[in-house]
Amino acid sequence: MIYAMIRRWVAFLRPYRVPLAASVASLSAIVLCLGLTNMVTANGRHGEAQSVAAAPVVELVELDRSSAPAVNAALAAKQAREPLIAKVRANWREPTGTQPDLSQYSDISVDVSLADQMVYVKSQGKVIYEMVASTGINDSTPHGTFRTNGAGGDHFYTPYDHMGADYWTRITGVYLFHSVPTGYDAGDYIESEAVKLGQPASHGCVRLTVADAKWIHEQLPKGTPVTIG
Repeated sequence: MIYAMIRRWVAFLRPYRVPLAASVASLSAIVLCLGLTNMVTANGRHGEAQSVAAAPVVELVELDRSSAPAVNAALAAKQAREPLIAKVRANWREPTGTQPDLSQYSDISVDVSLADQMVYVKSQGKVIYEMVASTGINDSTPHGTFRTNGAGGDHFYTPYDHMGADYWTRITGVYLFHSVPTGYDAGDYIESEAVKLGQPASHGCVRLTVADAKWIHEQLPKGTPVTIG
């Protein structure tokens, strides 16, 4: 009964734009008065004032719009990258941007963002170059921090996958940085795979544009930490 009364009272006052707090306060005063007045008996005579058990307190809270979540930062960042990804897919032989000379920088490290599908090359913790990438489907790229051991080559081919790649650099085990996929021969790039840059597409390796893979292969120092996550 109390709940029904509250709903009707708030609905009655809504057209008059009465603040919710004021509506509740006025209704509380009415309920208190009703509880303290004489009650009418079944035969119509006024009986003595009786104590009325306190009704359960119903707390009505107005929506604090300032506490609503802000625009999802990750989604906003992804939308901001879309023009870059589109450019790279259309020019997958070219570098993502202006490639720095790593010999002029110290304390080099690499972060591979599985969420962003980006590779961030850092010097002293600051990003100096970023590359659009494709990591493994079904989260097949290993997570963790590894160190490059200097292993690499100009080309490889895997008969099992019927694909190869150019300019490979080992991250750990069989997982590599390399170019977009090729056929059996070096330079025989598979365009249908190249245009997947910016989304998971590999069997676990980190695919890059041809120019970015070549740059990593030629310039990344041996022992560089690579963090994937």
